[in-house]
Amino acid sequence: MEIGNWSATPDLNDIYREIRELGLETNLAELEAYGFTVIENALDPETVKGLRDKIIGLAEARMGRKLDLENEQDHKEVELIPYLLYKDPIFRKPVMQPQQLALITYLLGKHCILSSLTCHLKGPGGAGLLTHSDTGNGIPDPFSAYSHVANTNYALTDYTEEGGCLAMVPGSHRLHRQPTKWEQGLDGNQRYEHVIPIEVPAGSAVIWHGNTWHGSFPRKTPGLRVNLATYFCREYMIPQEDYRRTVPDDFLQDSDERLARLLGADLVHGWTDGGPTEKFRTRRSELARSRTWQN
Repeated sequence: MEIGNWSATPDLNDIYREIRELGLETNLAELEAYGFTVIENALDPETVKGLRDKIIGLAEARMGRKLDLENEQDHKEVELIPYLLYKDPIFRKPVMQPQQLALITYLLGKHCILSSLTCHLKGPGGAGLLTHSDTGNGIPDPFSAYSHVANTNYALTDYTEEGGCLAMVPGSHRLHRQPTKWEQGLDGNQRYEHVIPIEVPAGSAVIWHGNTWHGSFPRKTPGLRVNLATYFCREYMIPQEDYRRTVPDDFLQDSDERLARLLGADLVHGWTDGGPTEKFRTRRSELARSRTWQN
């Protein structure tokens, strides 16, 4: 059917038209039915390599030693590499990738914001990440049916179960709660019967509803699993990483209005004597007249 300018769904009309134009209606159906979907080739090979190399370089500086992408043995468990957006211009591309952003906007609305951009750098050995829902950050059970948070996880290396890939429980977003301790296991005798591995090639984007139970398997092979977790939330939630007060000079250009909104340019919370109206007006005018937006 043709999507009209229906007054009952003013934002959804534009969001759905974009999803249709991008050929994502099947992905949207999967997201609704199972709580997650996969877009293969979301990032081209050159971008994947650039992101991976940059992350490994940052990780080496952080950890104080060299890392071997293919044959690493000594780095075990997971090392969080946080606050990546401002580290290099290449990190803008996955945040603004149009297919994943269209689905994230469907889940969280046009005024959603970026909560964090991190890598969970995984080496061989150790335990996997137990299944959980991202909604549980201060939100009690039962969860709402709509998503407060949502995640795009980019595979920057091939995802396999032996290599420590993502794990999902299809349909768990409809349970509206965190898993119990009997539903969290991922390995050996403790493995929850309904958990599945998300085995996808590098460059894929895995998008999921904030309620969906997910985790990751332990890595059982040498080398590193490299990902990029692009985590979003609704505008009324506190983001994990502070962007709106830390935007570098010349980071935002005239054409970056959507990126500025993702970093909190339209948030009115935090006003002083002028109240919310003045706060909103000031922030929008700053963006309009300058190539740089700062708090």
